Amino acid sequence: MEAETRRIVTTLGDINVDLGFLLPHFPREGDDNPAMAVHWGGGGAGLNMAVAVGRLGAIPYLIGRVGNDLAGSFALQTARTHGVQVSTVQVDPGAATGLCGIVVTPGGQRSFLSFRGANVFCDASTITPSLIRSSRLLLIGSHALLDDPQRSAALQAMELAIEQRCPIVLDLCLPAIRVARRLIVRLLPQLWLLTMNEDELRALLPGQSIAQALDSLLSAGVQHVAIKRGAQGCSVANNQGRRLDVLPPAVSVVDTTACGDAFSAAYAWALIHGLDLSQSATLANLVGALTATRHGAVEAIPAADEIRSRLNVTIADRLWPSVP
Repeated sequence: MEAETRRIVTTLGDINVDLGFLLPHFPREGDDNPAMAVHWGGGGAGLNMAVAVGRLGAIPYLIGRVGNDLAGSFALQTARTHGVQVSTVQVDPGAATGLCGIVVTPGGQRSFLSFRGANVFCDASTITPSLIRSSRLLLIGSHALLDDPQRSAALQAMELAIEQRCPIVLDLCLPAIRVARRLIVRLLPQLWLLTMNEDELRALLPGQSIAQALDSLLSAGVQHVAIKRGAQGCSVANNQGRRLDVLPPAVSVVDTTACGDAFSAAYAWALIHGLDLSQSATLANLVGALTATRHGAVEAIPAADEIRSRLNVTIADRLWPSVP
């Protein structure tokens, strides 16, 4: 039981069904564009991060809310299929499951049209001290900070994590920065790891360079910071004075959906296993890059064998010590 407890990770965030359209170019208002391909599947930052950390050996528990509808049934079955524990997922009797329309252009860049639905109504009823106490990490997708009651549930989970000495990871998104920037700033001293991309960095700390922003965030009390930079890899830092820029592996990008979620989960899992900044960034870059090589969100996150085959022996042995 002790070994199992060390592998439990609790993730709190959105659970969606995604419908992705591959278009030759982003549509103009009033235009009529034929799609080159369509993909649908499970998504949402909460589900994406849970699946990603599960791929790396965690036992992921997902806290979120879906509707009592076909989309909700599909999302729950998708989670189960990918090894996510859904006993802590709530089913809303009235609100529809969250849906996300994704427009992907040939360069792999994506734009979202999101209906949050039942996600907003996630409450604290399935968050227990015993779950947080047994968790190695608490991963929070920052869409959960947008609206109550989900925001209150996220804050309660964080309070329990602090009491139980469970490290807190917050992955930022642009809507949360726009709506809840002051709250995010107040939360910084409680965070073990904060992750974001460059657009989110500019929104959170306008006018600051990456180096200045890293200093500001660490001075505010965050222990680890990772900036996701796409083709430039990532910039990472910790409160011990370490700073690194790490390039990603070369891949053919087809869809960047869920890459950031996969990166954040992988970076957190590497750090908690004692890997150094360079090793953690290498793993996170790899998981994010491999996710970009196929369409979709949950279905695009690479399996353990694919990840392990691309890692050096030192990192692989730390993450999967019993695997020959």
